[in-house]
Amino acid sequence: MIDKRLKEYRTYKRFFRILLTINGCWYMPTKSSKSMYYWSICVFLSMIIYTMINLHMSYIVRHNIKIMAKFVGIALSGLSAIIKVLSFKINRDSLINYHRTLNDLFEEELRQNEKVQTIIFSSLRAISTLTYIYFVFVTGILVTYSKSPLIYVIRNLHYSHIPTNYTLPLSRGFGWFWTVPDNFLYHIHMFCEIGMIGLSCMMACGIDSAFGFYVYQISSTIRAMMFALTNPLSTEKFSHLLRTCAVKHQKLLQCRNTLEHVYGPIVFWHVVTNAVLLCFLIYDFTSLSVFNFETISTFMTYAGVKLLQTFMYTWYGTYLTNAGEEFRKGIYFSKWLNSNLDCHVRTNVILMMMQKPMTISAVFSPVNVTMFTNFVNTTMSYFFLLQSME
Repeated sequence: MIDKRLKEYRTYKRFFRILLTINGCWYMPTKSSKSMYYWSICVFLSMIIYTMINLHMSYIVRHNIKIMAKFVGIALSGLSAIIKVLSFKINRDSLINYHRTLNDLFEEELRQNEKVQTIIFSSLRAISTLTYIYFVFVTGILVTYSKSPLIYVIRNLHYSHIPTNYTLPLSRGFGWFWTVPDNFLYHIHMFCEIGMIGLSCMMACGIDSAFGFYVYQISSTIRAMMFALTNPLSTEKFSHLLRTCAVKHQKLLQCRNTLEHVYGPIVFWHVVTNAVLLCFLIYDFTSLSVFNFETISTFMTYAGVKLLQTFMYTWYGTYLTNAGEEFRKGIYFSKWLNSNLDCHVRTNVILMMMQKPMTISAVFSPVNVTMFTNFVNTTMSYFFLLQSME
């Protein structure tokens, strides 16, 4: 059973690493670091082009507020990708040190006895499943935008004929800053647009999934430390165990600070923009005169991604906070009061108990489920405001 869970963990870790590599955001040095550096620049430039195309489309259709809001929403997704790439590149050195420290701590706990491994893997299924569901939703957006032109091209390839009278998935043929030629370059534009949409979707899934993976590692390490404190081995000296936990706790606090520094602005950006986008999306959907499968599936997929994205960040934040609070309780109910500890170790224990729970702050507010509730309330408030203005 433990071997099966360990395999699931390795698969989950490999999954988010592949996504970060595709996005050019994998920060750990490798043999292909030079090519990865150039690839990250290509991804960054692609997201800039992606955002500019959508802003240009928003300007072209500015007289139709509903269509304009749709392209503004896609442009905001492009801006989100740009912010994420910049955040990971600017903080590359901090992330390398963070990854090594946290991975060493987690692997150290993973080498403990079977009971500790059971505690570590107890929440793996829930967190990894949430990531895979999010990946399915994001893939659904990619399929929604690219299915029509791809089906058209594949169908005509069967007859050895590829006309160019289909609509491009993103720019609709007139969103570029030049006239798209009616020849084989038209097909190149189609594949470029599908590639940019795919990069934007994978960027969201990769960076958001990485946050959940890091929270899982920190929380599992904390819970393993708490188990060691409340269930010490008879052959282990408690003062040594407590001193080791104090050192690990300080390292985990540094990891939390790095995670907050990298992801704080990202979470804040998503909470604000997702509320506005969902507001316009609901308003657009409720004002439709004709409903069909395509409009309903598009609405459900896009709204599901935005809701799930916000919920994932807030739930991960709550999960980390709860783990830190449980660790403080574990210290309180352990045997440190009756143990023969020197003054320095006792001071460290008291400082750990006085620490605030391990929370991730998004600029102005802690990241927790309460933030998600406020996000939903704000979205509906903006929606009813738009209706009353209409």
